[in-house]
Amino acid sequence: MEMNLGFITLEGFMRRDDGNKKKLKFCFISCGQFGGRQGDELARLGHDVYALNTSESDLSDLKIVQNIIKLDGYNGAVKDIERGQAAIKDNRDKVLSLLSNSDVVDADFVFVIAGMGGGTGNAAAPIILSNLSRVRKPFNGKPSFGAIVSVPGSWEKRGIKKNARWGLSHIDELIKRNACGSVTIVDNEKLFTMTEGIFSDTETRLEWTDYGNSTLAALLTEVAFLTSLPSSKTFDEDELLDVLSTPGYYSSGKCYIYEDDSLEVNSLTSLIEKSFRESPTANDFDYELDAVNGFVAVIHPKHKNPIISDSEFRTLEERFGRFIANAEKPHSGLIDNSNWGTITSRGKHNEGERNKAILYTGVVCSALPDRIAKMLEEIDREEQELELKKNERKNKTALDLSAFKTIAKNEVATTKEPVNSEFDLFGDSNSKSNEKDDDDFML
Repeated sequence: MEMNLGFITLEGFMRRDDGNKKKLKFCFISCGQFGGRQGDELARLGHDVYALNTSESDLSDLKIVQNIIKLDGYNGAVKDIERGQAAIKDNRDKVLSLLSNSDVVDADFVFVIAGMGGGTGNAAAPIILSNLSRVRKPFNGKPSFGAIVSVPGSWEKRGIKKNARWGLSHIDELIKRNACGSVTIVDNEKLFTMTEGIFSDTETRLEWTDYGNSTLAALLTEVAFLTSLPSSKTFDEDELLDVLSTPGYYSSGKCYIYEDDSLEVNSLTSLIEKSFRESPTANDFDYELDAVNGFVAVIHPKHKNPIISDSEFRTLEERFGRFIANAEKPHSGLIDNSNWGTITSRGKHNEGERNKAILYTGVVCSALPDRIAKMLEEIDREEQELELKKNERKNKTALDLSAFKTIAKNEVATTKEPVNSEFDLFGDSNSKSNEKDDDDFML
């Protein structure tokens, strides 16, 4: 696989020739700074990516994306949603041209990527999602498009969180109207916490944002490719599209299963939980009660003593069904594989590690993850408290400063000239001004 992967690491099965020609076609519309950076990583993997932004500098930072859409008349949105909306509307023809592009119209699924804390992406995402239904055919009666959004961490400013509240409320409305498919949530709080001390294979310390962008790009691409691989129990393209097209909030993950791992019932549940916990996507959902669709798939070595037997996989299916009990028809697949190791930048790969299987999971839930829901509630409380304090201050008598306009002057003894005339810079400038006090501000 000849491509510049940057920090991305792919699983060895991505080298298989029997899946390359059939993999799903995704298209990504990357809005704003976060959208562009996430889109750049997806472009490394050969996906169709269109980057849209008000900021020339953000667009110039992109290394891989070729399809650039600069919103004219603006150089950034300064985290102002109204300014971002105006930029979209003022560049209406450019946006409509993008939406009618064959890559957008003909893709199997379209993702709109945006950060929920800024101005451009936050404003653009609901507008573009609202209009994709005009150009996209539904999948089995469901929207064949969705979103990937990042949500501010607890340390970020109140204004950023208020922006996120605005963006998420509009996206949530689309979900409730079944006018948008799955929305992948990247929680900055989780991502920052889980990436402390993570290094690349070149011993370079990874920024948490770089780790999240590269890991999510790899995860989406591997799952899509997995659906095209032949097997006795296939998790196919339409099953993945059925999950992605389901309105709700999507989380996905993966983890390894080794030969010496226990596959008892409780251990299988722990593996499912681990796959979400180690994912770049949010995972603090109520999976049991809020799940509406999902999948579990395992790719394992093809030999006489597999890592996971057919009976163990049936138990895994049963445990996954209990894990997302509210989802009535989750999908599953068990795929044989003989291409292992990993693929890294410049085509380097490691042929070892044949003694493991890989578990992939994905779930769509009807409600937001717990931390983000609480953050939005906290912002509401803070806004109400702030408004209350403002109203209380209105009832107080305002301080009248007009009485302090006159400058009190003390009479001092005057001298005809400085103590030492050699230091006199003003010469004969002893005339006094009789102007009014307000004239003291004149230059």
